[in-house]
Amino acid sequence: MLDFLLWNKIARIIAQLADTLHISTDRALQIFYDSGVCRMLHEKDLGLHLMSDTYIVNDLIAELRNKQ
Repeated sequence: MLDFLLWNKIARIIAQLADTLHISTDRALQIFYDSGVCRMLHEKDLGLHLMSDTYIVNDLIAELRNKQ
């Protein structure tokens, strides 16, 4: 059950990231799965999965900016 909820959350995050950055969902998927945010999201002890989708998308965007 929890995996299903996490998969739905990830799908919403990817869709929001694609909309925010005006990129394809395929590119947003690649960005997400290559990110530290993705790794943290799967670490249940960190509690990132409890944060809002927008909060997580903003973290992803901040990570992308810091990589540049």
